[in-house]
Amino acid sequence: MSRLAELLFFSLYAMSAAVASLAMVRFIDVSVTVASLLGALSFLAGMHIHSVIVRTSKNAGLEKRLDTLRKANIALTSEMGIIHEEIGSLSRSLEQEALRRDEAIISEVQALETIIANMEGTLASRITEAARVAAIPMLEPEETNDRHILLTLVREALDAGRVELHLQPIVSLPQRKTYFYESFTRLRDQDGNVIMPADFLKVAEPAGLMTVVDNLLLFRCVQIVRRLTEKDRQIGLVCNISPLSLKDEVFFPQFLDFMRQNADLAGSVVFEIGQKDFEERGIIEARNMARLADFGFRFSIDKVENLNFDARDMQRAGVKFFKVSGDLLLAAVNGSPGAALPAAPDILITDIARYLARHGIEMIGEKVEDEATVVELLDLDAGYAQGHLFGPPSPIREEFLAETEDAFKIAI
Repeated sequence: MSRLAELLFFSLYAMSAAVASLAMVRFIDVSVTVASLLGALSFLAGMHIHSVIVRTSKNAGLEKRLDTLRKANIALTSEMGIIHEEIGSLSRSLEQEALRRDEAIISEVQALETIIANMEGTLASRITEAARVAAIPMLEPEETNDRHILLTLVREALDAGRVELHLQPIVSLPQRKTYFYESFTRLRDQDGNVIMPADFLKVAEPAGLMTVVDNLLLFRCVQIVRRLTEKDRQIGLVCNISPLSLKDEVFFPQFLDFMRQNADLAGSVVFEIGQKDFEERGIIEARNMARLADFGFRFSIDKVENLNFDARDMQRAGVKFFKVSGDLLLAAVNGSPGAALPAAPDILITDIARYLARHGIEMIGEKVEDEATVVELLDLDAGYAQGHLFGPPSPIREEFLAETEDAFKIAI
């Protein structure tokens, strides 16, 4: 009860006592002293009764609240028991899920090991054939000697497994957030020196070793992406694939079967092919690209030499990205203002990104070296960019490679 209510009751009892005392003096002929005493007693009695009633009411309210608290405590205890049971069930589910994923990864690594083991004979025969071809004097003596030395270094690097994977970020514009990495192959000789692609490609391709290089790169890409997805990292990987690999009758069927088993990686793996190779692809290469596309995998076009492309053909083939060097793109835009795309006369070069987007293809400005190029790309509505400005190709961290090697050790 509030203080105001108590004051009102106090006043009411006092007035009642005073009125009773006056009534006794007036009508019963009682002395003022006696009447005052009886009035005081009645006032005290009223206050006492009021106090008893209030106390009883408070006790009843308190008992009711205590009963409510007891019921709430019982309900809370019951809910805590249910929560503990659910936490225990969730913990068991997480343990089972972790075990299932570990078993799945081990199974996938074992499948990868099996495929690579099946290819060992072919790999060895190709390396041997490359060594034989290197000995054929097709060039001038001095050139033949240099070619033989370089091819020997490449053959030894492949034979010893000294193949590294370097990754370069592909960022979104204008946020510059990394969404993809492009993978690059690097070979090392026995002294640890890097053999750059510009060097080993000119001897590996004529010798038929590019399929071997592609094989190692593609399988490693799948292996890396699997580890990335295990860590819930939503970052994709762009892997180069050559026409030689696409039409290789030994390698590609096995690789296609492996990718079919890993179709859940379709959103994380993009296969890259050069513009010239894409446009000159034969029936076998086109069919095998279509098979990969059927599993959900997409492609990227790089090594763009001109802007005379068929967007509809790229869309039908499952192309997701079209990579144009910043210099080539800006030269085309600034060299002839108001010029149109060769294959789409009604489309201005400045609208190339929007034109590609209408066919489900994102444009990537590559080989970006400075901020001025970024500004130009933003004006052209480019969605992605790649280049040393955002980071050079770098080898995968040692600890990540160690995790990958551990997976193989578990599988063996």
